[in-house]
Amino acid sequence: MKNLLALPSFLCAALLLTTGATAFAEVYKWADKDGKIQYSDQPPLSGEAKKIKQKTKNDAGTSSAAAPGNKTGKPALSVADQELEYRKRKNEKEEAEKKLQAEKETAKQNKDYCNNLRGDLSAHANGKRIVRYNEKGEAITLDEKERAENKKQLEAQIAKECKQ
Repeated sequence: MKNLLALPSFLCAALLLTTGATAFAEVYKWADKDGKIQYSDQPPLSGEAKKIKQKTKNDAGTSSAAAPGNKTGKPALSVADQELEYRKRKNEKEEAEKKLQAEKETAKQNKDYCNNLRGDLSAHANGKRIVRYNEKGEAITLDEKERAENKKQLEAQIAKECKQ
């Protein structure tokens, strides 16, 4: 009976020893004559192989506090902390999207404004009659002096505000 109990412990010890030995075995990488990448624990006969360093738990920098997939070595975050981080990233993304949308709207308004200025300037260049309305709503036609002054102001506004 004593021998039967010793047999499983002996098998466990033998299994541990063999798996431990293969864990530290060297691995070689090379390209064969067809250009295919080969891996083996024995170097090829040609001797043109590269030794590959196997990563162990100590090499990967994992600790007992780190998560299995965590390569930073930092302790794993709790679910609540992960949720907070997620919400923070989500809020930052939403803010960035709002900012981008506001920039697009401002750019569109600026483009429309500049197009209106250019249209007004075109009317001055074509010699069309320019009419403005006073505070009473009466139409006033601009004379040549007012027209030239207005054209000069439009050109200055376009140069200052429409850099396209």
